Amino acid sequence: MLYDTTESTKEFNRLMVEIRRTIPVEYEAFLAEKAALTKEGLIDEKTKWLLVMVAAVSQKCPICVGPAVKHCLEAGWSKAEILEAAMTAVLMGGSSVMTYVTLAAKAIEDNQK
Repeated sequence: MLYDTTESTKEFNRLMVEIRRTIPVEYEAFLAEKAALTKEGLIDEKTKWLLVMVAAVSQKCPICVGPAVKHCLEAGWSKAEILEAAMTAVLMGGSSVMTYVTLAAKAIEDNQK
């Protein structure tokens, strides 16, 4: 598969620098929300990142899948656990979501190099 999770993330981050410069208040609010929602609370941080990854697959966000998978790997989830969780997104999104499960698999490969 030709999808390069590393290069896609780099390009996204490059573009976000300009957005941050243009609308810093809104950008910082987004970062604060992300930090608040992914930190440990009633649900541990490890599980929250798995939920984010499933949502990224379910919502068909190619930019979100790679970083979410990276966080999952760093949190200690195995390849099999991540892919099993990603498959649950297919229940809600149907067979077209399988494409994004393959992006999760590719992101795992890219992060294990």
